[in-house]
Amino acid sequence: MIGRQHTSLQHLKKGSKSQDKNYYPVSLTSHLSKLSETIVRDAVVDHLERSRLIKSTQHGFHKGGSCLSNLQEFLDKVTDSLDNHDSVDIIYLDFAKAFDKVPHHRMLSKVENHGNEGKV
Repeated sequence: MIGRQHTSLQHLKKGSKSQDKNYYPVSLTSHLSKLSETIVRDAVVDHLERSRLIKSTQHGFHKGGSCLSNLQEFLDKVTDSLDNHDSVDIIYLDFAKAFDKVPHHRMLSKVENHGNEGKV
């Protein structure tokens, strides 16, 4: 990376700006691709909700749900427990790169078991 200009599209993770490995990859996606992704995502989420395959605790998959709404609900439960003088145990897990280790053949067989066949 020495001698190359970094554009605003590249995002530095940490470390030296002169090494490629210290940058997050950036993907420039066309508007048509983004629209297609939205249509597919909405259809999948609709199927999951109609089939009751997704729990209400999965905030990221519901309209109006996000990491923030998940944290707010969690904080409410913890503060209610503390207000009632109940014990609270919290375990933090780091799932960084967890999906890099998913056995894809197993995941695809689960998708097929839910009635989605063919190319996914």
